[in-house]
Amino acid sequence: MNFTSEPVLRKIALEAAQQVTTDTGRIHQDELLEALCERLAPRKELLGLVIKKAGQAMMRDLGERHSPRRHRTTNGMYHPKSIMKLGNGIWVWMKDSTATDMTEWGRISSRNFVRTATAEAHKQEYVGSRSDAYRENPHCERLSTLEESVFGYRQDAFDDLGLDSHTA
Repeated sequence: MNFTSEPVLRKIALEAAQQVTTDTGRIHQDELLEALCERLAPRKELLGLVIKKAGQAMMRDLGERHSPRRHRTTNGMYHPKSIMKLGNGIWVWMKDSTATDMTEWGRISSRNFVRTATAEAHKQEYVGSRSDAYRENPHCERLSTLEESVFGYRQDAFDDLGLDSHTA
């Protein structure tokens, strides 16, 4: 089944987020969830897409909850009900994993660690530069002012945020 209505869900989410945003720019997740549910409930034509999204969220939750972790009691990572993510949409119960699975899982884990560490380093660099700029420019009380006046930000399309003109 091909769901071409995904931009509709993105638009609903954005509108709900805008609706519950406080005057200080805060979004409380409980309020956002309630606003989303209120907007989705009457849209029966989106039921299939919403069910698929719920299924994807449940699958992510299962994978996260059953991801191998170091156990204090055994001082190891093994648990028969843990799930190893092998890439390409394939998971394996830890109890059923093979030597090849272990190698693949380790390779993927290392690659993900490097990617995460690199992203975190970029984020911390960004936070540091903006924190310094806030101290040097006390007239800037919000990040938008700081980005525009100090760092020369000019709004482009939302391409890098996964948004298009219909969902912005």
